[in-house]
Amino acid sequence: MPGSHARPTPPTTDDITVDFGIDDIILSYHSDYWIAADHDDGVQQWDIGMHFAEDGPGPQFGRISLHLVDHNRCFDPIAACDALSEDLFTISKALFDPSLGLRQDLWDRLSCPGNTIIVDSVSIDSRLRGHGLGVLLTGMALDYLSNGTGVIALFPGPVERRTDTPYEEACARLGRAWSRLGFTPYRDGVWILDPGLITLHEAVAAEQQRLAGHRWRITLRYTSNHWGGDITAITSVMSKSAPWSRPPTAYTAPLQAT
Repeated sequence: MPGSHARPTPPTTDDITVDFGIDDIILSYHSDYWIAADHDDGVQQWDIGMHFAEDGPGPQFGRISLHLVDHNRCFDPIAACDALSEDLFTISKALFDPSLGLRQDLWDRLSCPGNTIIVDSVSIDSRLRGHGLGVLLTGMALDYLSNGTGVIALFPGPVERRTDTPYEEACARLGRAWSRLGFTPYRDGVWILDPGLITLHEAVAAEQQRLAGHRWRITLRYTSNHWGGDITAITSVMSKSAPWSRPPTAYTAPLQAT
């Protein structure tokens, strides 16, 4: 049964505990648009929050940072990405030729050339890791924003380097996770997804079905603003995650790494 998200009245200082599932999660989308022409570099920056539902977006437990390169307005994607972050610069050098835009080999293989989405970073509360929830929610955000997109790219590296796990091993593990959405290796450690050739919507649906029976018990602490201002505890109370299998859709052969 879905958890009740009504705030207790009158409020107390006691914590409340609610069970949440996939259907009790909300994604919030935020993007700034500068009117001044000198601020418009042709790159849209999207900040997407992962929230538990509490009469709308409640406490946030993760975030996704995406950048959409509009090829009609961004005349130098490498320079624009370099101005934003080192990671975006690294990914842009793999995707773009300074004089041509998208690399010719990539352009020739895309089913429907269009704008480029770069996944800059994905972070999620460590207590929710290990189930593929971040991959699912990122896939949902990409599915929502990918209209008119020719290619989606990311670097499957962890947000934080940990001393207990070799970085290369962490990248390989994340690569396997992102491959469930259809990402394949392309160049210089960058992975790509062609939303025109691989039905991203079907892959997301398969991931959602895999986690449909999973539930988390969340303890929320009251703040002066609202319940759920702080998440004090997260435990997995029902893990019915089905093993992943490729969804029954017409996938094409992945691009070969170069």
